[in-house]
Amino acid sequence: MQWEKIIIEGDSLSIIKKCKSSIPDKSQVCAYIHDIHKLLSKYKECRFEYIPRAVNSLAHTLVKETMKNKITVYLVGSVPEYAEEQKE
Repeated sequence: MQWEKIIIEGDSLSIIKKCKSSIPDKSQVCAYIHDIHKLLSKYKECRFEYIPRAVNSLAHTLVKETMKNKITVYLVGSVPEYAEEQKE
């Protein structure tokens, strides 16, 4: 995808804060945070937003079904049939 602006949402407040911070991370996930910061240079604008887990039920359903069925899903403009009801 050739997106210039992206918003990354997550339900882990500590990870969202680490992604927003320019201070080098020293936690167990530091390699992931470092990789995320390196990828940011590819985008004109990138925002990290915290989304409470209770509001994030659609994402949870998508991950659960994808892992259960061992399939790859690309969400561009729509969601799989099993998630349509929850999308509403």
